[in-house]
Amino acid sequence: MFAQPPSHVIPPTPPGSGCPRPDFADQERNDGALPNADSLSDRDLHDEVIRYLTDAAARAAESCGGLLDEADSERAIRFARFLARRYYRDRLHRAFRHSASLIPESRRADQMVDEPQFDQVLAKCVLGSVVTAQAVGEMVVATLKPMRQEGWWNELLQYEYAFFLQLAVSEPEVAGAFPKRGGSNVVRAFTYCIPELLQSLHSHQDSSEGFEGEVTLLFSRTPHGKIYVAELESTMRSILERVDGASSVADIARSAGVSLEEARHSLSRLAELGAVIMAIPATDDPVLTTDE
Repeated sequence: MFAQPPSHVIPPTPPGSGCPRPDFADQERNDGALPNADSLSDRDLHDEVIRYLTDAAARAAESCGGLLDEADSERAIRFARFLARRYYRDRLHRAFRHSASLIPESRRADQMVDEPQFDQVLAKCVLGSVVTAQAVGEMVVATLKPMRQEGWWNELLQYEYAFFLQLAVSEPEVAGAFPKRGGSNVVRAFTYCIPELLQSLHSHQDSSEGFEGEVTLLFSRTPHGKIYVAELESTMRSILERVDGASSVADIARSAGVSLEEARHSLSRLAELGAVIMAIPATDDPVLTTDE
């Protein structure tokens, strides 16, 4: 059902690469404030410092639970911005490497983190979140799109944008009562044969024509950080489109017009790719507890 994508599978981000612990990036309190340092254990205080460095809303609330004075708070803010620029520069460099070979070095995607417009992203940045990754990716695509006029250029940028989301998102996925989509996964239909186009760019061949051909690709990331780009056939796509976090496997099967067995198999395969987060097993639901 899926095309094997050996050149599009990357290993998990190694320790020390600048990727924050995912459980800090999406934590929020109702008022956005940090707790007082005196009430925290050493581990909790460590967690709050990390959240302070990775979440702009936390920095706007107060100075890390009273731990930092005004001068230290300013230094922490500068360091947080440095971390964010480094984090997104690295991932933009890796995701937009194909387009980078076709434009001047000063205009490449990874250079945009030093542009004034990137400060608007930093003002609301939650490092590793889907929302921030989308904002960064959309800014880059909007900036690069006018640089070339070929029909495939925008599709190449959309491919790289979808790949960037997998690299830049580190929010944890929490299973619920029903299957749900992974937060960063993307399904996109292309009017150019992207694998052939990428191969042409890699070998420095003429990419101006000859790559027309529709293909639907799934971009996904497993909880362990492995990224997949896979061709998605129509039945699998129909099943994935019906995964909404509120429908059971039986509901999905009926809506997609497939058997329960086929729905289970497809969802299991999608879960292996990180595109679907399977439901928490429930003893009173035979659909969810039946072994594969």
